[in-house]
Amino acid sequence: MAIDAALVARLFDLGEPRSEPVPLVGNGTAGAWRLDTGTGRWVVKAARAAEPWEFAAMRDSGDLERAALSAGVRVARPLEPRGESAGYWAAVPGGSEYVRVSEWTPGRQPCIPADKWLAEWLGESVAAMAAAVPPAAVDQGRGYSLRDLPEWRERLGRAAAVIGPVPAGRLLAAVEEGTAIVEAGLATAPGFVLCHRDISFRNILLTGRGPALIDFDLAGPEVPWWELVHFAFLLACTSLGDDEPEPALIEAAVSAYAERGGQVGTAEAVAFTGLLRGMLEWAAYNLALAGPPGRGDVVKPSVRAEAVARLAEAAKVLPVIVRSIDRWANLLESAST
Repeated sequence: MAIDAALVARLFDLGEPRSEPVPLVGNGTAGAWRLDTGTGRWVVKAARAAEPWEFAAMRDSGDLERAALSAGVRVARPLEPRGESAGYWAAVPGGSEYVRVSEWTPGRQPCIPADKWLAEWLGESVAAMAAAVPPAAVDQGRGYSLRDLPEWRERLGRAAAVIGPVPAGRLLAAVEEGTAIVEAGLATAPGFVLCHRDISFRNILLTGRGPALIDFDLAGPEVPWWELVHFAFLLACTSLGDDEPEPALIEAAVSAYAERGGQVGTAEAVAFTGLLRGMLEWAAYNLALAGPPGRGDVVKPSVRAEAVARLAEAAKVLPVIVRSIDRWANLLESAST
């Protein structure tokens, strides 16, 4: 997908473009570019929205971003769209594309394991955003879908041809155990709100004015406590599943979250429901792309090759994460007391 720089500039009153858009990488699910105009430097994202849930997801991400701003969480300032829009996304006239514009924010990604003050920032930010948004339904907008185990078994059976029968079997066993934990968590009927759902170090910019949270593209319904646990553990080690999280960072994130008014939940295995739902969604997405080519197949070979590599990685990482949940729950209980 390409963008019409002059059209984007008109839609958002950016002034005349001064150069061609520069493609950016690592900016979530949407195509992204840097654009220099007469009024400054901007990040432009473009995406298509054909299904009702996609419009709802765009609207939800805008609601969360506005809530974050009102709660004092620093974000890359988004520009309000004109005309037909969904959240901060403006409809491109005559097509199914949407674009959004935010200020260019210079900064760098943090190193992980994070510093203690960044773990505290995470706890404060998750609690602040949770207090500023209304309740959400579990399947609202970009909700995580929980696939049936028979579907997993059938698809992984076919995927064994591309990742091998042993990794496929190992991944299926982890999926079955992870799904059981997720179902137990959902059975507690927790309160969902809109959450960012991707507060990894890649979406945190360390700027001259403090940390900024970027890329709200995957925002959707989540339990704030699950959100906090998910990303506290990701920030507390270099590679979750390969390294043991640092207890001091988990404690810092949980303490800051509670002090900001966040509702602390159970420290049992179900506290990791959000993390596991995200991992299962990631594995399922790549499984759908990685299967053997079929009649009428439209997946590009390069896309399939990348999905196969990620699915093979999931077969290594997800079993380790599932086996670690009980140990991590003990660490979380220590941090919560």
